[in-house]
Amino acid sequence: MPLLMIFLPAMLFGQDRSGSPDRVSPGSMNDHEDRIDELEMIVRELEAKIEEAGQEDEMRRLLAEAERLAGQKKDDDASLEERHFYSGIRQQSAMNPNISVGGDYYYTYGSSESEYNIERSEINWGTGRFFLREIELSFEAALDPFARAKAFVGVEEDGADACEAYMQSLNWPLNMNLKLGKYKMQFGSINRWHCHALPQFDRPLVMSNFFSNETLKGIGVAANFLLPSITAHVNELDLEIATAGADRSFTSEGKSNFVYVAHYKNYWDLDRSTFMELGLSGAAGHNDPNEEYWTYIGGVDLRLKWSPPGRAKYRGFEWWTEALYSSREVAEGTIDSWGIFSLVQMRLGASWLIGGRFDYSELPHDSALNETGGAVNLDFWQSEFVVFRVQYTHIARNFDEDDDRFTVQTVWAMGPHKHEAY
Repeated sequence: MPLLMIFLPAMLFGQDRSGSPDRVSPGSMNDHEDRIDELEMIVRELEAKIEEAGQEDEMRRLLAEAERLAGQKKDDDASLEERHFYSGIRQQSAMNPNISVGGDYYYTYGSSESEYNIERSEINWGTGRFFLREIELSFEAALDPFARAKAFVGVEEDGADACEAYMQSLNWPLNMNLKLGKYKMQFGSINRWHCHALPQFDRPLVMSNFFSNETLKGIGVAANFLLPSITAHVNELDLEIATAGADRSFTSEGKSNFVYVAHYKNYWDLDRSTFMELGLSGAAGHNDPNEEYWTYIGGVDLRLKWSPPGRAKYRGFEWWTEALYSSREVAEGTIDSWGIFSLVQMRLGASWLIGGRFDYSELPHDSALNETGGAVNLDFWQSEFVVFRVQYTHIARNFDEDDDRFTVQTVWAMGPHKHEAY
């Protein structure tokens, strides 16, 4: 358009000149005006064509972009057809509990030929042959953010039994957690340990004599309180009531046969590598089916552990000591008995541990009968899933033959199961 405005005067005045430029006839003026109108019409037509051409170019660009996007959408649709989407509800495998299986085998040779020592019973693991102590199936899962459940089923030579099966309800007021179901009760430092997790092959004599090899356990409810730091760096209180079955001290018969247990634990960090626990325990329950007579048991437990930072895999030391006192009501009066054990364990390297234990125990139903014993063991941890152990045990009794035992034990595990932080 600007070019037309520049050259238009030249075109008008450069044509149809005749004679002097000072002379212009009326006819020529009309011709010029007609020519201007014609040129303006041509200009308008050119502008319209240019604008139309620009619109066509824009339309072609938009069409090309639309075709490109359409092709991309087809590719995305094709890739989506190859993908698989699952909702959270459909992921059933994520809802399955952690499942583990563990095995505990042993062979024991004993010097005594007494039936009391040879036969396997509630307080004796037997001698003279190979034994399957237990195949343990464990199931553990979080039910929701406020509850979790655990179940441990023990399969033995003579059948199967639910060793523990309980739900834990968390984060209640007063820093309280609840436990409901069947469980090993929180009495002392070692009652809750499963057999395959013990620091030695067998339980101390006082624990077996007072509660049997199955320990003090029952079906009931337990409350655990994390207390303010009153007498130690950490204080915990456990209050439990359960229908128990420890016939050594408490009856498993009767209408209710409840056992009431309390445990107060004090924990101290002595330094970066050493901690100490001191606990006080109490248990009370009927000892006869008619629920006329009571048994009261009190205990004090001490545990000291040294585990140097950065060297805990190769060096370590632990010491357990626990003393129990029993007062048992009978028709003739009261039977008072007691027992004690002291156990040490030392880590010699990444795979080797050595331990020793001293025992003394009177029998809860007759304090005149007693046992004194000792044990030493050597453990080889091939891995955290396979353990081999050899143990020598000596037991002197005033009511039966003395016994010297040599035990070889193998414990294995598959799966994620780990016992609670005892």
